[in-house]
Amino acid sequence: MKVPFLKEKRRSEMLELASDFSKAICTHLSASSLEARIHVGWLNRMYSLFALLEMLLDENRDLNPSREYALEGTKRNGASELFLKAMRSYQAPADVSDLMQRSYSTTIFSGFVAELKSDLLMVFLHGLFYSYRGAAISLRCAMEDLYRHLYYKDHLQEYMALRDNRESEHGMKLSPQGFREYLPRTEYLKKFKTVGVDFSQKPKGDDGKTMDLFGMNDDMYGALSAAVHGASDEWFAALETANSLVANSAKDRKLDDLCTKFSKLCTAFLLAAHRDIFSAAGEYDKSIVLDIYSAAERRDLRVLLNL
Repeated sequence: MKVPFLKEKRRSEMLELASDFSKAICTHLSASSLEARIHVGWLNRMYSLFALLEMLLDENRDLNPSREYALEGTKRNGASELFLKAMRSYQAPADVSDLMQRSYSTTIFSGFVAELKSDLLMVFLHGLFYSYRGAAISLRCAMEDLYRHLYYKDHLQEYMALRDNRESEHGMKLSPQGFREYLPRTEYLKKFKTVGVDFSQKPKGDDGKTMDLFGMNDDMYGALSAAVHGASDEWFAALETANSLVANSAKDRKLDDLCTKFSKLCTAFLLAAHRDIFSAAGEYDKSIVLDIYSAAERRDLRVLLNL
């Protein structure tokens, strides 16, 4: 038997619910609320990471991959004359240079840097109107974006198969756990095993007692997995009505800790993976990216990565 007026009842009540949430969100997005909210630590600290992602995604930067590889090789070997020769070499016409740049961006950045930026914007958006679990889930997604970018940057054949729908990650036996376990094996990241999370050298005979970025990464992933799977009541949204979107100091502190750690870890890993791009940037842009670190952390990170 059909329920009389069901269609109208459904439309009316869903519209009322949507209207209530719209009003609540608009209240949080008033000028005064936004001004106060953007100064919350965990939202403010992502600024440096956004600056680095913009740097990596900038298609207009002057970057010739062949030239960069030559420069890096001569720099490592200390061959000053060859270095100067490489600086003058590999000059291509504008149209060829543009084609090389676009091809370089398509392969090296593999789409996951753009998705990383997108998920961090989702963290920011959820944070503006107190959607804490939504922010935590988006942050977990950002972690996996970082893993995939670094893995596929080094495995272009697998990436091309995935991009062209010739293979799936399941079919290639790839997983987030596998991506995480891959990170400390990369040549450009393994140096982080020798330092703590503040980039100071681990003491001799440490025997794994000092937390490093890889250990911190595992801890963060576990903590955010609880938000994804609803495995801990500290992340329960308990969203019943639009009025449930309210500030929670305990969750703000939790996300402040996680966002700060991820921003520092992500920045360090991306700098190690893309030293050439960062080194070519202006000093002002570099200072914005490194602003997330303390003076001592900046010093030790620059020494570690030879920035």
